[in-house]
Amino acid sequence: MLPFGHLPPSRLALGVVYMASLALAARSRNIPYRNDNSTKTIDGDESEEGELVVLLIIVVAICGALVGLGVLFLLVYVCTSIARRIRWWVFGVDEDGVSEGMRSRLLPDEDSRQSYELARAFERQYPYGSIDTQLTSEQQTQIREKGVEAWEFVVNLDVNAMLQSKTEVLFMGGENCVQTNLPLPKANSVYYFEVKLVEKPADVNMWIGLATKPYPAWRMTGWNKYSAGYCVNNGSVHQNSPFKGAHIGEQLFVGDILGIGYQPRSGVVWFSRNGRRYKAIVSGMLYDLFPTISADGPCSFSANFGQRGFVFIEANVKRWGFGPVEGSIAPPPIYGANQNTILLETAAPSSEDDEDDDDDDDADDEGSELDARNGNSRQPDMPTDSIAIDIPEGAIPVGAPHDTPRSHRRRQTGSRRPPLYQKNDPIAAQLLEAGETSLEPVVSYRNKQPDLLSSPRSSITSPSAEPASL
Repeated sequence: MLPFGHLPPSRLALGVVYMASLALAARSRNIPYRNDNSTKTIDGDESEEGELVVLLIIVVAICGALVGLGVLFLLVYVCTSIARRIRWWVFGVDEDGVSEGMRSRLLPDEDSRQSYELARAFERQYPYGSIDTQLTSEQQTQIREKGVEAWEFVVNLDVNAMLQSKTEVLFMGGENCVQTNLPLPKANSVYYFEVKLVEKPADVNMWIGLATKPYPAWRMTGWNKYSAGYCVNNGSVHQNSPFKGAHIGEQLFVGDILGIGYQPRSGVVWFSRNGRRYKAIVSGMLYDLFPTISADGPCSFSANFGQRGFVFIEANVKRWGFGPVEGSIAPPPIYGANQNTILLETAAPSSEDDEDDDDDDDADDEGSELDARNGNSRQPDMPTDSIAIDIPEGAIPVGAPHDTPRSHRRRQTGSRRPPLYQKNDPIAAQLLEAGETSLEPVVSYRNKQPDLLSSPRSSITSPSAEPASL
């Protein structure tokens, strides 16, 4: 085959015209030739007329061929449409190739015929490509973050079903159909998933396969255009039509697993049952396909997109799942998972601090024993909301009790912050009496005033008491 055999006829014609124009442009120059030991020159003006005639003939021939091909395709299309109309008018055969008598036999009741007509109207209203179903950048980011967990079934409001988990659905009666939120990828050569029948009565028909989106929510998979489905009740496969099916497998029961494989480069769809692969009879599915499962009664199923091992061994070995089990981007840490870490252990109190506290307690105990022997009474510990104040010796009133031990004073003069106000503070009392609940005025007032209580050299004297020097 020629290297340009795959090009369309229009491009080939343009290429021929371009090459011919280049050849004529080269020949339009003066070309010397030798004859009988003498050199002669062809005049370019004399040869240009003949070359233009040849070029014109070539262009006309190519244009005529293109027009002829267009007319031929138009005639074929018109003849096909006329033949379809004639078959519909004379023999009652529709676009699926089914006659009126066969359609009446396959659709016995009024509900099935109405469902069929509504499905055809749905196809005309929403043809393939009316909705963009390719993977967006946000969806690809979601797949990288979650891996295979990004795929989940979506239950619309018009579907009588309940989503038990991301991959488990319970049909609660009637004709219903569910699809996943994301289509199958197209990066690898093969993609595969499995569906396990959890609950299904014998009189309920169930179809498992692939379809484009949007898909009629009341139709079985494989009954409409751009879909292919496997009937678990009789092992037949339907593609784009409810009337034409091929029997390739066996009936499935509760606990059986049906596998669906898809080759995006060739559009081939094949099925497997409990790890045994059937022959591929579905081809040409070069669309954005979604895992689609439908049923006409109450039943439930569980899907496996690769989050766990497949029953089909080859799919496990070659990793035909939809994506990695875990995403490439790490998820946020689990709440409470940072217990007993090195960071928290370093923040714990050290043994040296514990020993210092024990020494202070021992010193306090010894001081209390000495006071008891000497007949001195120790002052009780100050309340938690009070502040220890170091008073100079010259400011001690007459008759004041002895000072407390140094260890006890050191404990009281820690880094405890003084309260914003005292109980006998006149400003706070006025605010509380006025019904004010906010203490911001007190805080601002205290910030403006010098903090006499926090100064280690502050002195407090009683107005009725006199200094010790007096």
